[in-house]
Amino acid sequence: MDCTTVAGPWRVLNVAFDVSSDWLNWTYVAHVEAVTGECDNQTDAIRDQLGQIRQDAEQAGYSEVRVICESTGVYHRSLLRIATQLGFRTNLVSGEAVSQYRRVQFGDNSKTDAKDPAAMLTVAQVGRLIKHRQLDGHYAQLRELHRLVIRLECRRRLAKNELHAELRTYFPDLRLSKEVMFGPTGRALFTAFAANPQRIIEAGRDEFARRIKDLSPQTKQLTLDRIWEAARSSAWQEVDAGVRQILEESVSGLYAEIAAYSQKIVELERRMQQLYAELQQTNPRLPSARKGVISGRLLACLVAEIGPPEDFSSWRQLMRYAGLNLTEQQSGHWRGQTTISRRGRSEIRYVLNKIAWPLVRRSQLFGDYYWKKREVDRMPGNKAMTAVMRKVLKMFYGWSRSQAEFDRQRVFGTNVSLEAVA
Repeated sequence: MDCTTVAGPWRVLNVAFDVSSDWLNWTYVAHVEAVTGECDNQTDAIRDQLGQIRQDAEQAGYSEVRVICESTGVYHRSLLRIATQLGFRTNLVSGEAVSQYRRVQFGDNSKTDAKDPAAMLTVAQVGRLIKHRQLDGHYAQLRELHRLVIRLECRRRLAKNELHAELRTYFPDLRLSKEVMFGPTGRALFTAFAANPQRIIEAGRDEFARRIKDLSPQTKQLTLDRIWEAARSSAWQEVDAGVRQILEESVSGLYAEIAAYSQKIVELERRMQQLYAELQQTNPRLPSARKGVISGRLLACLVAEIGPPEDFSSWRQLMRYAGLNLTEQQSGHWRGQTTISRRGRSEIRYVLNKIAWPLVRRSQLFGDYYWKKREVDRMPGNKAMTAVMRKVLKMFYGWSRSQAEFDRQRVFGTNVSLEAVA
């Protein structure tokens, strides 16, 4: 419904903004007249422009102004923040919806700064706006901290890939699991020998084992034997001494970089858990960690991306927010595959995957569920994992709604279902 056409004293004027890094193009329709304009994407210019639009709206008989824009990642944030502080209503609109309505409205596939705001107003007229959720307090802090965690995890992942590539040249026969490589044994290997196979062989087998054991007493003899044999065979490959020195500096730097990222992530996640514990004091809907189900660390990460669970009236609404709602393809007798939309918040899916991964082992909470999907239903692994992620999200929603202790029957029982809780 177009709020500008509602009869009665309360009338809302929709103003659509097309946002870029440097400027804003805006459009609104007061009665039948379309008004357009442009301003810089800077604080003073936005404040002045919104103030002028408010004056024009009041003179035209409108009671309130609603600012509408697409999510651009970062460039729209100033507009919505300033509009909120000035008392405007704010809403987002799907970029996909704008693209489709623009194609229908203008009859072509062209995209311009003038056409996009007009298409946004059309989307608003049919009531397809998206709520602009504004987290505050601890919820806002949780989200910002998790944003930093994700950024550091991406950088650490890139550094690990680079380290792996360098080691294939520098120490080509080394084969260690990531738990050993980045655990005490790996740290000892890089501290004592910079993971240089030539230096390991020059030290001799006994001295090599002694120095590793001094730094990592829990290292098993089998692991030491494997590293020694890998060093012996790798050292046989001739590499220029200068090149080997450069590679040694490179891998040592990458390993230190990975360790620094890991330490910073631990510190940020510790702060997140503290914030989550404080939130639990004021919000009884936030569940507590449960061994074998979910840790406090991952609970804090999940709530950082979901926000207050009471904002969602049903688990289906939460599924749409996460982009885990199912979409079907059907025409006549043809039936396509049912997939998830992936149009929601990807960070929620990222966290859910981390939660679900250890729970699909055969002895764990979703082991039977996951392996039935794989072995009986013949479902591909990624699709079965997505089913588990949906199950985890339903579990979280039902758990928060019930405000009760975790009950396995609510997840798998036939008498009590999460749908009933929702």
